[in-house]
This record gives sequence, C-alpha cells and structure tokens, in this order.
Amino acid sequence: MRMVGRILVPARLRLRRSGSGLVAMSALAVLLASGAVGWAPAAIADPAPAPSGYIESGSDDPVTPAPDTTRPTSASCSVTLAHNFLSNAPDGSNQRYRGTFTPPAACPGPWAKVILDSSTTVSGRQFDRVGDLKVAGVTIWFGTTQEPAGAVPTTFRFSKDVTRYSALFRSAQSYEGGIENYTTDVYTGNYSQTVTLTFFRADAANPAPSVPDVVKPLTFADLTPAASSATASVALPRNLTSASVETTLKGNGCDEQWFSAVPDAVVSAFPKAGLCGATSYREAILSIDNTPAAAVNTFPHIYSGGIVPTLWRPVLAINTLDLRPETVDITPFVGRLVDGAQHTVSVRLPQLNDRWQVVATLFGTVDASSTQTSGSLVSSSVPDAAPRVTTRPAAGAAVRYQVAVGRNWQTVGWVRSSAGTVYTTVAESRDWRQVGTISGNGASQQLEQRDVTRYRSRSTSGARVVAEQTLRETYPLTVDVNTADYTDDQNFSLTATVSMGLDYASDAVTLGGPRARRAGELTLDSRGVLARAAGKTSASDGSSRTTWRGVDDRGRYSARTITTEHGRVLTDTATPR
Repeated sequence: MRMVGRILVPARLRLRRSGSGLVAMSALAVLLASGAVGWAPAAIADPAPAPSGYIESGSDDPVTPAPDTTRPTSASCSVTLAHNFLSNAPDGSNQRYRGTFTPPAACPGPWAKVILDSSTTVSGRQFDRVGDLKVAGVTIWFGTTQEPAGAVPTTFRFSKDVTRYSALFRSAQSYEGGIENYTTDVYTGNYSQTVTLTFFRADAANPAPSVPDVVKPLTFADLTPAASSATASVALPRNLTSASVETTLKGNGCDEQWFSAVPDAVVSAFPKAGLCGATSYREAILSIDNTPAAAVNTFPHIYSGGIVPTLWRPVLAINTLDLRPETVDITPFVGRLVDGAQHTVSVRLPQLNDRWQVVATLFGTVDASSTQTSGSLVSSSVPDAAPRVTTRPAAGAAVRYQVAVGRNWQTVGWVRSSAGTVYTTVAESRDWRQVGTISGNGASQQLEQRDVTRYRSRSTSGARVVAEQTLRETYPLTVDVNTADYTDDQNFSLTATVSMGLDYASDAVTLGGPRARRAGELTLDSRGVLARAAGKTSASDGSSRTTWRGVDDRGRYSARTITTEHGRVLTDTATPR
C-alpha cells in the first residue's frame, strides 16, 4: 500500500455496479414487488469520464439524493449543543465542545421524534477526520468529515433520527463532542461546528413511538492484530425483557479500506507492492459472558480522502458523514442478565490487518409491572466464518483471486415476565463474495464484491407472535484503481472508478403497535483522477452519478438522481413514481 499525502493507495480492482451477475434482485425491488409501491428499476448509465489534465476550481457543497430525516408536523423545541465551535484552538491544539444538556421545558417528553442536526464549515487544506457526540457517555453520532477543496469554504450537513436514545434526554445530562483534527502551517483547515437537538412534541397526528427504557454505553478498547478482542462490563435492571446491541466498526491504516485487502498468497506474489493481507472479509463476533451472541457485519465505508479524493466532490461515498451501524437482538440472553450483577460483553475480529474502532450501545426494555424477570438461553450457534480462498495466475503476470463466505448463525432463549413466557429466535444468513485481480506489479487492482444479509428476530408467546423484525441488506461494491504512474508523493497519477450501493428492506411489527416498513436503494458511480508533477497539480477532476429510490418511515415513495462534473452539480432531478 502506497501513501500519497494521506491518500491510501493500495492496488485495487474494478467492480461492476449492482446490476452485475453477482447481485440478486434488490431488497427494495422485492418489497416493491409486493405491491406496496408501484415502481420498476431503470438502467443507470455510468458517469462521464473525467477529462485528463483538467484541474477543478473548487467544489460545490456535498449533496445526496437520499431524503432528509422526516420531521413531524407538531410543535418543536431546539437545544444548541455547539455553535460555530472550532475543532482547533488558536494554538492549533484539538478541542471538544462540552456542557450539560437540559430537556426543553416547553417540549416535554415523550416525544414524537428527536432529531440531531449538524452543520460544519471548513476551508483551506485538511484531511478527512473522525468525530463523535456523546450524551451521558453514550455515542449518539460517530462519523467522518468532508475534506475541504481549497480557500472557498465547504459546508457539509446531515441530520439523524436519535429518538431511540430518548431515555438519555429525559433529565439533565453531560455531553461532549467534536472532530479530531490537527492543524499546521500546511494543513490549515479548522472545522467550525454547529450542532442542535430538536424535540418534536407528541400529539394525535404525531404519536410518540415506543422507545427503549435502557440505553447504556459499551466502551471497548481499539482492536489490533496483537489484541483482536476487547471487553466491556455492564449491569442491567432485574426486570429486563428485551435487549439489543448497536455496533459501528471503523477500520484504520491498512484496514481503512479493508475491502481492498487480498489473500496472503497474493501479498507474497507482489512483495514490493505494499498490499494488505488477511483477505478482505471482515466481521466481528459479539459475545455475552464468553458465549457468542451474534456476528456483526460492517459497511464498506470510504472516507472523503479515500482512494482518490476527487471521487467524492461533491457527492460523498455512502454513509461517510454518519457511519452506518449494525444492530443485533440479544434478547435470548436476557435471562442471564437479570441477576443484578456485572456482565461482560466482548467483541472480536477474527480477521484484521490494523487498528479498528468499535462504538457500541446496549438498548433494553423493562417490565413496568414487575421488579424481576427470569429466563434462560436455550441455544447459541454463532461459529466464526470460514472464508474460502482461491488464487490463480492471470494474463500479463496478474493474479486473480476469489474470497467467498456463506455463513449462518442463530440464538434462542426465553424470558418470563408479567406478560407471560416469550421465546425469541434470532437468525441471520450472509452471502458474501469478492473476486479481484492484481496486476501491474501490484499497482492496479480491480474488484467486485457482493454482500447480502438476511436477518430475522421473532418473539412468540404460545401461538402468538409478540414481535417480529426482518431485514434484508445488500452492499454491492466495485472498484478499479490504477497507481502505476507513481514515483513519489510529488510525482504521481492516480485514476479510479468506484460503484457502490446500499439496498435494504425492513419490516417490524409489535403486538398492539403499528407496523413499520421501510425500503431504499442508494447507488453511486464515481470517477476520479489526481496527478502531480514536480510538486504541482497537473490533473484534478471527477464526475459522478447517484440515484435514490425508496420509501421513508411515513410510507412515502421518492426518487432522485444527481449528476456531477468538475466538482459541480450538473443535474438534480426528482423522478415521479
């Protein structure tokens, strides 16, 4: 793996977009085929190639075709956590905003919705950075930034539904947040952050949803090849009835773009290329008191300086600003957790090359009619995945490889409360495959990756279904990177194309409650080039096409396509159903 400035440049391969033979019918298409929404997928052309030798003169602010977080029509109150707060003090040292949050008296809970809004402005020269926001020690946002494009300020915004954290907001709590940034005479970008929480009052038209009663942080040390597991300790109420863990995994260094890692045999075939090994399959095993409880997947995040920075101006890679978490139901283990004692939750990455950050939160519900529940774990079958790896020579001294994983896991347990005895079964299947080619003495890589997950949690009391949640997610990714014209960080030429997608359909129902169905498909096709000769930029350009089709949490369908060239939005079109 080469470094150009801080640009990670491993050799990479080409991936076709989600219409390739590796990807089955989309989750969105499956849901829409049921008749909920009338829609047929349309072909999407690749973005126009970026002309060689062109140098962009700045970039528009980041845009996305995905809809913003929906907002109730009821009255609301906003609380400002930070206003134009700089990530760095005048002496250049990093700083975080802190304070005590007090729930707004004019908008008492329970709330119809709570929304986090963030707006950040930066200019000059700077790398992409990581940031977070914690309330009472619980991380409610974990994400990365957009890199500035020069002297003209860039402003990037996002909103996030944080209603499920409502238990934290009912009383005064400490909070702290910020962006981990470092400035020098060269890297001058200083991120100015404004962050608010908006509380929407519940009324007849905007009822308050059911939210967890318990929200607790799980604090893990970073995982490394030398210490690939970490443990957190937690004590939970004795009247717990259900629980889940939300986990976000973020790779760094050689695993910043973990999907570009190759089998160790390929690393050996190109010993001078600096390739990352251990294959490209990544997942974490979550355990409760040393018993495996779930396998946690990770989305192929690409940060705004990743691969070639001009790929991501002004359309960022999917979920760059707010990294995508994975949530698993651990209710089968509740019977072990209601004794009032401390219990361990551990996380382990069987395959990794470098440091991984783990951000996790435990959510739970309690029995308001009793002070003690009971239960037992019936079975837990969560084996480590076993990647199947093949490599073979290809034309022109290239090496072609394939890594495939087909895995299933399941847990079963019961909980007895004032509502009776409820059995919960949690099961997931994952079909993951990547094919790739390394050529040009390790300077070029093309890869095509498919990741399809089917998840179900089902709770029953006798013949009645008390609660059920199903989720189907597909994460298609294709990458083609060429770094053959690399001499040093002052003389190089990087070219890349990336196609990625997020395709999901979820269905959740609770006895006596409303049914929640959501589906969406977000695709992005980008091309970028960056070149420097004798320390001066000789080419800097990109183009992209991104499309959203989906149904929001109110059941409303929307579709939108954005195309860009030279760092500017070219077209922005909403598509009728």
